[in-house]
Amino acid sequence: MIDSIRPDDSVVRLMRTPVASVATGWSVRDVAEELMADEVGALLVDGAHGPVGILSERDVVVLVATGGDPDTVQARDIMTTELEWAEVEETIRRVSSRMRAAGIRHMPVRGVDGKPVGIVSARDVLTVITDEPR
Repeated sequence: MIDSIRPDDSVVRLMRTPVASVATGWSVRDVAEELMADEVGALLVDGAHGPVGILSERDVVVLVATGGDPDTVQARDIMTTELEWAEVEETIRRVSSRMRAAGIRHMPVRGVDGKPVGIVSARDVLTVITDEPR
């Protein structure tokens, strides 16, 4: 199916749904288990009124490599709070450019109601962009 997706298609065609998420108080160990269970590289961190951050497998690796305790450190302690959102009408090409400019590997996608509807990874985007005819 990914072969039929083109860079100027909507990011909706590429995003992963549903969006995996955890609460701010989850331990990093539980976050790592959720990443594995959902087979994703990042997930949203939910607060009382919706997403308040994003947490990736790289965040977990950095915590462990720097001596942090995944049983006591919580999602809120290592999540990125400045979220870059893709809009459902944006093209894969545009999202790719925005991800590169922001230096991020995962971008949540929000619907017209402002709620998360999916997430796209750099790997997903690269698969489409690099297969583009020259």
